[in-house]
Amino acid sequence: MEAFIEDTPALRDSLGVVRQRFLAAVAGLRPKLHRFCTRMCGSALDGEDVVQETLAEAFYSLGSLRDENRLEPWLFRIAHHKCVDFLRREGRARKDTVSYPPNELPEPAPATPGDDDVAIDEALASLVTELPPKERAAVLLKDVLSYALDEVADVVDSTVGGVKAALHRGRAKLRELRASPTHAALDGEQRRLFEAYVDCFNRRDWDALRRLIQADARLEVVGAAEGTMLDVGLNYFGNYTALPFDWRFSLAGVDGEPVVVHWRRLSGEWQPVTAVRLWWQNGRVVRIRDYVHIDYLLLNSIAEPVGTA
Repeated sequence: MEAFIEDTPALRDSLGVVRQRFLAAVAGLRPKLHRFCTRMCGSALDGEDVVQETLAEAFYSLGSLRDENRLEPWLFRIAHHKCVDFLRREGRARKDTVSYPPNELPEPAPATPGDDDVAIDEALASLVTELPPKERAAVLLKDVLSYALDEVADVVDSTVGGVKAALHRGRAKLRELRASPTHAALDGEQRRLFEAYVDCFNRRDWDALRRLIQADARLEVVGAAEGTMLDVGLNYFGNYTALPFDWRFSLAGVDGEPVVVHWRRLSGEWQPVTAVRLWWQNGRVVRIRDYVHIDYLLLNSIAEPVGTA
């Protein structure tokens, strides 16, 4: 036991090195992975939470990756299952009518394809949350991320014929839909609290901000640290002060959810880059989930004005 205790720091350091190598290897795939998870979950912020779950499982399952050249499809396979788990947890998974027994699948490859056999565009892809999970994944992987049919089949545990059938159905359904965006809305008190939080941050008035936040509020800085404002939160405001670029906050709706959007001045223009989720109780913040390090978070999302309920 004593020998094990003596070796613990070395083991921890070794694990840290492996983790850094893993994160470096997947860094280029993360925006693409996030785009897939965002469309599957219907939210850029939920999508990043699923990316984090995916990377955590992948890291601790590295031993099952037999071929390093298969890293991307392996990650997407894990992400697909995580997205389905998320939808089940949230109670938002529609009944999946797509089953893939090969002997039941027609070959949807007519000589002259109809509209529903043609790849959908980005505008229609924004409506994929109306589809069952497997159709949703097939459309996203093939039409949005340009995966080959056999690659899609590998990710969703299907066959090429099954993917063709799912695409045929999914594309047809999407063309029947009409966009009906969900806008975020707050009542008067909620809006006042959010706007006060944003104003304190923009003025760098940390004392006033602390009065809005419960002393033991939960703090999660995605991809970096988590704890409470009493421990990891001790350096939270100082870290914002030290950011090496111009930034500001605003209240906005992202995928129908009111959040604090983090803007940065890039090439002389203000652009929405990432966001902060807040949970309130009795007029004070009780939980903060800050995506400050996820600079691709809003790459494919639109920050919209927040209405009043």
